[in-house]
Amino acid sequence: MKKISKLLALVLTLAMVLSCTAVMAFAAKKKTTYKTYDYDKNGKVVYTVLGDSIPAGWSAPGFVEWSKEVANWPIVPDTYPAYLKQSLDADVVNMDAHIGLRSTDLRYLLDETYAGDIAVGWRVPTTDRYRQIDYEKLAVLRAEYQKDVASADIITLGIGINDMTIPSGILDNVQQENLNGLLNPGAVWGDLLTAVSQLADNTAYMAQVSTLLFGFYQTYCANFDAIVQKIYELNPNVKLYVIGYYNAAQDAYIKGALPVDIGAVVTPFIDLFNSHAANNAATYGYTYVKMEHIDTLFCDPTSAGYLNDNHPTPAGHKQMADIIMESIEADL
Repeated sequence: MKKISKLLALVLTLAMVLSCTAVMAFAAKKKTTYKTYDYDKNGKVVYTVLGDSIPAGWSAPGFVEWSKEVANWPIVPDTYPAYLKQSLDADVVNMDAHIGLRSTDLRYLLDETYAGDIAVGWRVPTTDRYRQIDYEKLAVLRAEYQKDVASADIITLGIGINDMTIPSGILDNVQQENLNGLLNPGAVWGDLLTAVSQLADNTAYMAQVSTLLFGFYQTYCANFDAIVQKIYELNPNVKLYVIGYYNAAQDAYIKGALPVDIGAVVTPFIDLFNSHAANNAATYGYTYVKMEHIDTLFCDPTSAGYLNDNHPTPAGHKQMADIIMESIEADL
């Protein structure tokens, strides 16, 4: 009986030792286990959103335009950055996508060596309405953008659609000084498609748009490359996902005696801008995410933005998030 008691005591002692060892090992393991997307292994996942009105959530319920003097705007619910925050289990999301941003504006906000153009005052701090840059506030804002890029594990970059859609707006507003109206991200898309609707009887107008568009495309290419290089300069190990643009008018037609397939007319413009980002992915090391067949307000007859607003529907934002996450998970 005494031998059995000693044996039992030994077994219990070993069990306690093994139990403590297991707890310590579990604690140690937990301490050094990071989230899947925490690439810099600092204990938190940081996702930074760079881009224009699409990721910013323009036209989505709950969108509120914040000050252009602040880099980090609120995330709008049911937009693709909101869905990605959940899928990535992100601890921090820097919503640095703003409405109306062109590649020129984003490059200007990231790179202090770039001079920008006459229109950058629309999206950066100014001392008057649109022209005189407030350089002290700009320095603070630029530092915020750079910090948000430098601290990110994952960045999504969607820039260029405003470079593409403003040529017709410039033609229509060439005598006006109101850059706010000129660069309005919703109205200008409508302007472009109004121009397309005139294609049959106003080829000269469309020729002017096409000529101006190609000039903007060349500027976009230079800006895009500079933006990507600056991102990697600030954060060499970041996972960068460049989001391609969908054709918002893919299912839109103008009916009548001379019908126009708007989607078919717009496709070459979309493909032109997407091609530069797609073709340079291997060169720079980012992942290009192709966007197709996204539900948009432009093609939704029940929407107030029907045939005018190129932004995604709520379902479209979910589609975009799913496509982006598929690319992110493929890179693991």
